[in-house]
Amino acid sequence: MDIRDSTSEPNIENLDMALIVSPPSTDSRHRLLRRQAKAGVIRPLGYGLYTDDLNSPLERVSQRELLSIVSALVPSGLISHRSALDSGISYNGLVHLTGPVKRDFKLPGLTLKIIKGPGPLPADTKIPTALPGGAAYRSAIPRALLENLQNRRAVDRKARPILGQEGVEGWLENFLSRHDETALNRLRDQARAISEQLKWGEEFEKLDRLIGALLGTRKTSLKHPRAIARAQGLPFDAERVDLFQTVSTYLNDSPPVVAPAQANADPALQAFVESYFSNFIEGTEFELEEAHQIVMSATPLKYREDDSHDVIGTFNAIMISGNKPLADTREAFERQLLDWNAQVIFSRNSKNPGHWKERRNQAGNTVFVSPPLVLGTLAKGFELIAATPQPEARAALAKFIISEIHPFTDGNGRVSRLLMNQILSAAGLTRIIIPTVFREDYTLSLKALSNNANAEPYARILTRAARFSSLLDYSSQTRLFKQLEASNALKDHSTDKLRLKDLERVH
Repeated sequence: MDIRDSTSEPNIENLDMALIVSPPSTDSRHRLLRRQAKAGVIRPLGYGLYTDDLNSPLERVSQRELLSIVSALVPSGLISHRSALDSGISYNGLVHLTGPVKRDFKLPGLTLKIIKGPGPLPADTKIPTALPGGAAYRSAIPRALLENLQNRRAVDRKARPILGQEGVEGWLENFLSRHDETALNRLRDQARAISEQLKWGEEFEKLDRLIGALLGTRKTSLKHPRAIARAQGLPFDAERVDLFQTVSTYLNDSPPVVAPAQANADPALQAFVESYFSNFIEGTEFELEEAHQIVMSATPLKYREDDSHDVIGTFNAIMISGNKPLADTREAFERQLLDWNAQVIFSRNSKNPGHWKERRNQAGNTVFVSPPLVLGTLAKGFELIAATPQPEARAALAKFIISEIHPFTDGNGRVSRLLMNQILSAAGLTRIIIPTVFREDYTLSLKALSNNANAEPYARILTRAARFSSLLDYSSQTRLFKQLEASNALKDHSTDKLRLKDLERVH
């Protein structure tokens, strides 16, 4: 949108969605704009501001042209306090500014609330606008942090001009999770210099204490949950934890359906089939009989030693885990995951088995939790897992949490499925096997969870896989292998569909 000053005669016929600025006066130019507004050619916004956008709601016009409006109405002021740290327009269209006098400007969908204070400093951000010669200013981040630690009150807490201590703690923790200690210390040094210019020693002392607490160099009482967790050495990925809570709510209301475990199942045969399919999903592909020979003889296939060891390692981890209950402390839970990972990928030394990842990993467009946030996010996830009453929901949630955090360099999917099935076994329920023919549906359901927090496809695929798993005969190797062939469980999803009805027909 063009923005025109009224210092030259506006040609109304040629205006193109222009924001026209004309300070209230009695001169001919202002009278012309008033006549055109009365004729419906342009519309007034207030305070000598007009627009020839006759279609958009005036609220949208005001918010769209925030920076130009600020430069016109508060030329020596700057966007400050909480508005400098958030998106600008906050609660109920409110924007906080600092200017030479205390004043409010109320336009459609927009309120500029000016706090009396010092004007722009060289360190603050100057934003050129389309208004000829106009510019808006925004407090530099170090200054804005100091502003948000000032003592200011408001009747409506949401309308407060400051974030306060808890809000600043949250901002700092988020900054530290994306940068490093050096960047945060640089921010502190910049804030110190600004505080000396503005004589804001009290505000800087507060900020210095908070930064010191987050870096572990000072002790002070913190309020924000993520800041407290970081000070305790367990910073977490807040967005992931929010996602886990959403998934937990859905699964508690609509858990997957899982049948009781078979009383006469051969544990070794069941563990083999589980290991076989769990590795096949990850791309470790063997013929069924070939894989069975590798596992039962504990002898790797020549030239495929690492792949063979993956199947053997997963099998051994399943046998060891059995139907033990879920760990009852965070430390024991972490130890269990590390032990499983060490077992599952024991031969892949380059993948650092049995250790947390040191570099961020991703699958497609999904970027998993960064290494410094793994333990804190696991701790929050463990709280949710332990608090989930139904074993079916607990198992599904635990599997997703490990998959979404991806705490290891490799073996994450296999460890996550192992955890799911241990929880199910401890409750006397069927261990869930994801057949090859379900691989695409299974991975897509996890993507729907990661990207859209849509848990319905995930619960549905686990229910289908649990139904399939409950119909397998784990008392007979011959019958079991025939069932897998007859049901298309070993086939690719693009060419075949699972045939559950054929499972019971095999003799």
